[in-house]
Amino acid sequence: MWKLIGAVLSGMMFLCGCESVQLEERSFPLAAGIDLQQEEESLEGEERKLVVSFDFPDLAQISEKGKTTDTPMGMSLEGVDMYHVEKSYENNTNRLLDYNHLKAVVLGEDLIKNQKSLRRFLLAWEQQESSARNVNLFLGSSAAEILSLTEETEGSMGKYLEEMLESQKDFRQNKTATLGSLMNQWHNQDELLLIPMLTEQGNRPTVTAYGAVLNFQYRGTLSVKEAMEIFLCQNLLKKFTCELSEYQVAEISELQVLARVEENEDVPVITISINGKGRMITGEPSSSVQQYRLEEKIEKRFTADLQETAKKLRTEYAIDMANTYSSLGGLNRKLYRKYLGQPEVYNQKAQQVFEVDINLLNWK
Repeated sequence: MWKLIGAVLSGMMFLCGCESVQLEERSFPLAAGIDLQQEEESLEGEERKLVVSFDFPDLAQISEKGKTTDTPMGMSLEGVDMYHVEKSYENNTNRLLDYNHLKAVVLGEDLIKNQKSLRRFLLAWEQQESSARNVNLFLGSSAAEILSLTEETEGSMGKYLEEMLESQKDFRQNKTATLGSLMNQWHNQDELLLIPMLTEQGNRPTVTAYGAVLNFQYRGTLSVKEAMEIFLCQNLLKKFTCELSEYQVAEISELQVLARVEENEDVPVITISINGKGRMITGEPSSSVQQYRLEEKIEKRFTADLQETAKKLRTEYAIDMANTYSSLGGLNRKLYRKYLGQPEVYNQKAQQVFEVDINLLNWK
């Protein structure tokens, strides 16, 4: 009996020792930036390589047993694909890359626009055992420049970006862009994906726009306001701000958004009904008459803004801001059968109509 117990304890000590060695042989990036090599830097006739930048934490943040003396806090490597980048890292550091603690990936604009290189990157990522699909996804004109903005972020860029997303309070549910949602675009190609775009402001990365991906094609850059209107029309927001003028701002909450799709003269017509409770952040009304007029003003302005954005998205980007194609089977079976396998045709023809009903709460 005592021999058996001794053998078990020895085995446990052996396993613990192996785990410690494994930690010391691994590097744990918390963020990665993936750029495409500049055209002028690539040799004639050769495909542009990936340029991958890593942001590493102090290993003490991962394990008390981790050593930090020979772990660089940042590194940038080139390779024709992720496999060669990782092999280059191993050869230069005698360590293995472990993505189990990865918080964020920033893709450069050149890469998101290049379908072939993007597919190759995603394929390699899918084949990685330790790479998770729920890693937060961002865009940047240069991913490497975004990852270099660590002076004002109090440590790891990956942790900073994760906390930035966690601080968002306007969303009804988690609608964060991830590598998994980009992979779904690649495989299914029927979802509208909005990816937050980072730029430098005050030596910190800030979301100043959103990149739109539809049918695994990069459609362009949208303003934050346009992106929020898209999220609203998909019933993903808990509240929304409507600015009537510099001195009149209304916050709309308790939002209820419903969409129905019908056909009118061979055109899919998407009617989006929006109901909510409003309160004036500035310029409160002081009578029931003012309240009624202000409600009308909010509804009119709200509708006009949505119509303007819907028209721009349809004509310039072939985007249906309500993203109804992905759920068309449940909205209208006839149209689903008609446009099966033709999301591009549907999105170009579809037109949006808005029905807005806002009730103000704070009036005297």
